Amino acid sequence: MPEHGPAPTEPPLTSSKSDRILDLRARAEASDSAAAFNLGWCLAGGQAGGRDEGEGLAWYRKAAERGHALAQHRLGLLHAEGRHVPGDDELAVTLFRTAAEQGLPEAAYMLGVMYARGRGVAADQAQAVAWCRRAAAQGHAEAQFTMGLMCAKGDGMPRDGWQAVSWCRKAAALGHPEAQYTLGVMYAHGDGVIQDPAQAVTWYRQAAEQGHAQAQAGLAGAYASGEGVARDDGLAAVWFRRAAEQGLASAQLALGRLFIEGRGVLQDVRQAAVWLERAAAQGNPDAQAQLASSALASAQEPDPGSPTSGIGAWPPAPREAPDISPVPTIDVVEAGAPHEPEREAGESRGICDALADLRRQAEAGDPRSQYRLACICATGDGAAKDMASALKWCRQAAEQGLAEAEYNLGLCHARGTGVASDQSEAASWFRRAAERGHAAALFEMGVRYAAGNGVPRDDREAADWYRKAAERGHASAQFNLAARYGQGRGLDANDGLAAWWYRQAADQGHAPAQFNLGVRYAHGDGVAQDLVEAYWWVHLAAARTSGTQQARYSEALEELSTQMTPAQAEQRAQRIRQWSEDFERRSRG
Repeated sequence: MPEHGPAPTEPPLTSSKSDRILDLRARAEASDSAAAFNLGWCLAGGQAGGRDEGEGLAWYRKAAERGHALAQHRLGLLHAEGRHVPGDDELAVTLFRTAAEQGLPEAAYMLGVMYARGRGVAADQAQAVAWCRRAAAQGHAEAQFTMGLMCAKGDGMPRDGWQAVSWCRKAAALGHPEAQYTLGVMYAHGDGVIQDPAQAVTWYRQAAEQGHAQAQAGLAGAYASGEGVARDDGLAAVWFRRAAEQGLASAQLALGRLFIEGRGVLQDVRQAAVWLERAAAQGNPDAQAQLASSALASAQEPDPGSPTSGIGAWPPAPREAPDISPVPTIDVVEAGAPHEPEREAGESRGICDALADLRRQAEAGDPRSQYRLACICATGDGAAKDMASALKWCRQAAEQGLAEAEYNLGLCHARGTGVASDQSEAASWFRRAAERGHAAALFEMGVRYAAGNGVPRDDREAADWYRKAAERGHASAQFNLAARYGQGRGLDANDGLAAWWYRQAADQGHAPAQFNLGVRYAHGDGVAQDLVEAYWWVHLAAARTSGTQQARYSEALEELSTQMTPAQAEQRAQRIRQWSEDFERRSRG
């Protein structure tokens, strides 16, 4: 049984913290047990203007003596952990029991933990099961998951796969990531349920989106094999990378192999070696064997001059407007031809020869050469600007299934560049590119379903396309998906997932996502309330914007500053100083 319990929720404070604390103190001194507990929480947690563990503990004791169950549970945790008080398992058991008998599920669960481990009481598996079951029946997610594990293993009770699934499902429905992952494994292997790879993927995804590394690897494996979901090597690579970055050796091994084979990523033996070495360093025998073999030496690196190494996007890719609205529109701006420096005669001949070679390859039917030639004709970079030829070559590449060409042909139809504007035709080309995993096309399909532009309006479809683009790292899609989780548009509202997706976009420098993440930290929506963290994210957002939007973010910073304690203000200042110093150091370097 995992040994932990949730800390009591901090009571909401009024706009004037000092008035709130004075009111709590007055009521606590008048024998109000709830006020005594809340006052202890504020003092111990620094919500009263300064952290005072000693006085906070004193008020916890008074509240516990007056029969307040949360205070008894809190004191039990402190004594069990030996934190700020002497460790005393017997006293912890007494406090947990007193609170549990008042109906507090957190205390019932912890009493079960103490019986299971023989801490403060003689080990008794039957009692451990009884108290855990009592907490689980009251909706305690950790207890429900623990009951699921005990049923699956026959620990303290007869082994029962059906009951194991039932308890795990209850915990999973409450958002418990480990239960969600475990339920995914059960469906993947048919353990206690009829085997159902699609259900396995559903539960893996829910846990993966909460950052569960093994679930991320499970979801990646499903995408790699096509079990329960359409095979998609690109998404397999995305999820293996997320798990690998958390240190999961099996995911590091899988990601290394994808780089060796060029599946879902460009073939790159150096990157393969990096991930295999990380897995091998953790003792993974398969990674060690892979490194010892000649597999890496035999993998061919892509030719830097080949079409697979990337080409300039044409027409210019859409700018993602930093719009705080849930569905930002696409704003495409035609770029003028860049200024060309004068070339030496030999250099000009070399460019002409390269262009002639490219044209021959395009005429021979090579789609990447056709697309590169379309880019050159569209921008006039190395040849006369010719939109008719650009469209001709782009269409030929698109009709052969090149995703970049399909996407850009969709852009042309969307805004009437070289062709009549036709939103239905645009949507058709965007869909073709999206179905090949093109992130910007996936995002565009989400925008179109949200607005009913060229397709019927459908919030569920919009959310689904946003999710696919978000999983490929598209920042605006991550932002839109977060907003939809926050509003419950097209999917079930979930503040935790809203905050998680805002964080993914914020880490990529998406200013509106940084601002929204800061707001969530300020209010404790989907994350633990943290004014310093809130200020940090809003500060980053303000630094990336200008004009009225920057003014709005600056006002939010001023408001956050007024709510901070002196200690929080100092933490904020230290963090910003460190950020400024790092920025200057990088600039000099």
